[in-house]
Amino acid sequence: MKPVIAVIAGLVLLAACAEAPVDTAKRDANPDKYNRDRALCRAQVNEYMQTRRNVDESRRDIFTAPINSYGQTGLNTEMDAYSDTRRYDRTMEGCMEARGWAQPQKAWWQRLGS
Repeated sequence: MKPVIAVIAGLVLLAACAEAPVDTAKRDANPDKYNRDRALCRAQVNEYMQTRRNVDESRRDIFTAPINSYGQTGLNTEMDAYSDTRRYDRTMEGCMEARGWAQPQKAWWQRLGS
């Protein structure tokens, strides 16, 4: 019984680790449209991220904590930068997918923090 479960678990793990190939043929067939769509998405995502940063900064200004007086201000900045990077990547991928450009699938361990 246990070997069967181990084999099934191995197959499930193997299937989860397999990544879908990137559809570069469509992008290579029409690079001008891809670049134009990417530029439009970049402008849209940049505008969204700027609005998001303004909201976060104003919220932070209102709810300041005494943690600033203990010399731990660098951690907040690093966490915000990491969060912005992850949010930018997800939003950019979503925008490109909405315009018909399939994004490469990430392995399951790369999607955990998304």
